[in-house]
Amino acid sequence: MTALGDLLLDLLAMPCVTGEEGPIAAWLEERYAGRGERVRRSANSVVVGGAGDGRPVVLLVGHTDVVPPTPADMEARREGDRLVGRGASDMKAGLAVCMDCFEDPLLRDGAYDLVLVAYAGEEGSHEGNELGPLLTAMPDLTRADLALVMEPTDLTVQLGCMGALHGEVTFAGRAAHSARPWQGVNALTAAGEFLSELHHREPEDVVVDDLLYREVFTATSGWTTNARNVVPDAFTINLNYRFAPDKTLLEAEQRLADVVGGRASLRFVDRAPAGRPRRDDALVQRFLGSVDAPIEPKQAWTDVARLSEVGVPALNYGPGLTAQAHQAGEYVPEANLATARDAVAAFLTER
Repeated sequence: MTALGDLLLDLLAMPCVTGEEGPIAAWLEERYAGRGERVRRSANSVVVGGAGDGRPVVLLVGHTDVVPPTPADMEARREGDRLVGRGASDMKAGLAVCMDCFEDPLLRDGAYDLVLVAYAGEEGSHEGNELGPLLTAMPDLTRADLALVMEPTDLTVQLGCMGALHGEVTFAGRAAHSARPWQGVNALTAAGEFLSELHHREPEDVVVDDLLYREVFTATSGWTTNARNVVPDAFTINLNYRFAPDKTLLEAEQRLADVVGGRASLRFVDRAPAGRPRRDDALVQRFLGSVDAPIEPKQAWTDVARLSEVGVPALNYGPGLTAQAHQAGEYVPEANLATARDAVAAFLTER
């Protein structure tokens, strides 16, 4: 058992499903105000620290919200060498490491001005994510020299991140009674060729900064709004495009439109930009040199992208297990917390 593990259990004991982060935000405020720290709150997000003394600023970034729990992870607990609870890997383990590093006097007095950023709404929609409004409300954060986003990465360093687009692709038909389908045009079956193309479409490899990202187009849901004895006059598919960080949002939208090819109407319903790897940044290079960990591309979206948009070099590194994110009975090996903490401390103490 470790003090860092105990801290994670304290975090896991607080239910904070997306939209319900008020109590954990209040807990963080009280914890750090009681220690005489500079504490700022915006909605249910909390920012602590920031000496403004001229040292390079490093943001220690973690989100506080989790997806809804299951009976297998409702109760926070130790099970042998594992810590179990909703959010254990995604990403309260990372948040615990952020807090422990921030609270270490030796690290606080070191080469970097540390700022703890604990934000709400990451697991919900892109628009509901509070990091964007937080960066607007506290523009000093956008002048940080590096952000460590401690999402689950299996203790690897994952650079950049994929962008994500969701488009509603609607095939049009003409309604009729299902007993006389020849009197209409079935929008559902009209989408068959398009769905078959998606089914057989292979991932496309894109290399950015010597990192291999894999672009994919995935149909994630489909629906009609008619009764079951009616030939549908419209069939809509949610098409999710995960794109590499060599593309802007506008370029990605055009690419998705090209795949649809005018065969159906298209409406974008959610947009999240990609994040550049920033391997050329001096502090990113220093982190890579000080952390003994594999270097990979991030084959998913994280808030590295949002930080990248405002000019803050950022990377993903955390103790959580990617395969445990959102799983029933979610857990993290307790030893991973110490490994991640030691790695971040090694970077922060290197001069």
